[in-house]
Amino acid sequence: MQEFLLILKGDGMNHLSPDELQDIMSEYKAWVNQLGEKYLGGQRLVDAGALLTSKSDKIMTDGPFLEPKEIIAGYFLIQAKDQNEANEIAYSSPHLGLYQIEVRAISTPKMS
Repeated sequence: MQEFLLILKGDGMNHLSPDELQDIMSEYKAWVNQLGEKYLGGQRLVDAGALLTSKSDKIMTDGPFLEPKEIIAGYFLIQAKDQNEANEIAYSSPHLGLYQIEVRAISTPKMS
């Protein structure tokens, strides 16, 4: 099994009513239960932050500083046998449609 990061992009839940938020949370809990041990964790990220661009100039930009579609709203860490299975897990997420989901394998360092 390999670890993958499902990166949620956009501001999808910022416009939902409390009832809609409750519905998506119920769907999320059911999805996590369905995944079982393949689900390793996840977190929502706050909108504010900082972008550091240079060590020498100490340039820092306070956020949010991106277009809504580029905001990283959160992530899920999962296990899958390969990229295809990770993609299928992402397709099954109740967050797809509210957010774009980028699926990225986590590189494991090669020991010599």
